[in-house]
Amino acid sequence: YSLTFAKDFSGLALSAAIVGTDADKTFYASPVNGKFLGKTTLVVGLKKTF
Repeated sequence: YSLTFAKDFSGLALSAAIVGTDADKTFYASPVNGKFLGKTTLVVGLKKTF
């Protein structure tokens, strides 16, 4: 799932997204150290338009 917000400020576009999954931990674990890689996280972006 994801939830995204975006706002334009006179040529600068700011965005933020919360991204997550309900995947089973056995399928989203690193083969190297077993760490769970499917945690919910925040992604932030800034873009200049012209």
